This record gives sequence, C-alpha cells and structure tokens, in this order.
Amino acid sequence: MIVFDVGNTDTVVGFFDGEVLVNKFRIKSLKSENSIFFEYRILNFMLENNIEKSKLKVAVISSVVPILTPFFVNFCEKFLNIRPKVVFPAKSNLLKVSIDMPEELGSDLFVNALAAYHIFKTDCVVVDFGTALTFTIVSEQKNIEGVVILPGMKTAIKSLFSQTSLLPEVKLEKPVSIIGKNSMHSIQSGIINGYESMVLGIVSKIKAEVGKPMKVIGTGGLSSVLTDIGYLFDLVDIDLTIKGLYLFGKHQI
Repeated sequence: MIVFDVGNTDTVVGFFDGEVLVNKFRIKSLKSENSIFFEYRILNFMLENNIEKSKLKVAVISSVVPILTPFFVNFCEKFLNIRPKVVFPAKSNLLKVSIDMPEELGSDLFVNALAAYHIFKTDCVVVDFGTALTFTIVSEQKNIEGVVILPGMKTAIKSLFSQTSLLPEVKLEKPVSIIGKNSMHSIQSGIINGYESMVLGIVSKIKAEVGKPMKVIGTGGLSSVLTDIGYLFDLVDIDLTIKGLYLFGKHQI
C-alpha cells in the first residue's frame, strides 16, 4: 500500500508491506509547482529504494491542500494504475464525526483519531505538532467529539519574524534558563516554555471537561521538541497519521 499525507508544509509518502511501514519520505507541499515536480520525486525515491510499482495494490490520500490533491490522484492513476481512496471524514463509517459541520474536519485529524482509537480503544486526545497545533478528541464510542486548533510552533515563530525587524531567526531548542539573556534565548524560552504550558493546560482542560481518564497521543514533526512534558503522553508516534491512512485503506478494501 502507498499512502499520501498532504499537509500545508510537507507531504509525507509512506509505503507499507502488509501492516509494516517499510519506507517513507517527505516532499515540500509547494503550491506553486506542477504535477511533474511531485511525480519525479516520488518515482525517483521508488527507484532508489527498489519499490516495485506492481506490488502496490492500494493507494490512500489525505489532503488538507485541495489544490494539490489532483496531482496525487493523477499520479496513482497514471503511474500505478490504481484508483486511490481519498479520505473524506464526513463520508466514512469508521468513526462518527460529532461536530457541527463534519465536512470541515481535516482528513489528517480523522486518520490520527482512527489510529489512536485502533491502538487504545478508549477515550483519547491526539496532539499533533504540525503547521497547526491540534488536539483531536475521540471517545470510547468511536466518536470524534471535537478539535482544538492553534498556530504551530514554527508558524508562531514565522509570524513573530514577519512583524519585527530586529529579532533573529532561531532554532527550536530549549535554553538553560526560563529568563532569556539575549534575543535568541528569549525567543527560544518563550516558544518552548510557552507551548509546553499551552499543551499541558489545554490537555488538562479537555480531561476536566470530558470527566474521565483519557489516553494522550503525540504526533507530528515537532512532537520531539517539548521534551520536558514527555510524561504527559501515553504514546508518541511521529508516524501516527500515515499509520491511520493504512488503517483507512485496509478497511476500504
């Protein structure tokens, strides 16, 4: 199976042999590029890693970038001779989407919840550290109850730089002290400590509102940055989204 997680910053392509994720790679989700940009990179990766087209029988696409979705649909049909399964949360019976407008739920959040529920089969909150920082709540009854969304860490930093002239660009590393002694450390402290506090606070509020124990799962490219709150998570899996795509595809066969 081949799966595509088309996000606002990156697209992750995963290759499964049975239930095992055997290979993956990232491409920038460049909206200004044409289909050839993506086709060349995917085919080249497959060639370099000896991934045979004939062994790929199922393709699944989650996309939160509508302008790019046709590129990956066409890739599957043109090069793999597969009609891909595109994730539409409102139309799936794998989880019920119990929000006001189910069609608004991002397909990435849906497959995150699907993977989390598959692992724990109880009430969960999935914290996804991506372009946006999202908290997706799924109940023991297989209902997605709702989502909390705020800007991701890199998004917040970019916003800060775009509105200021003198602040330097910084790496997402935690400084020794909470009190910054220079501009770089001040920003690092504010972002890292601030997001740690936000994640702790929001998860605490979600648990209080739900009123019963919940499993907490972390995922996303920046899930490893907030090291001091590792105790909050029952599981951290950077590949949760593409594993959820595999589960979606498996149930649609």
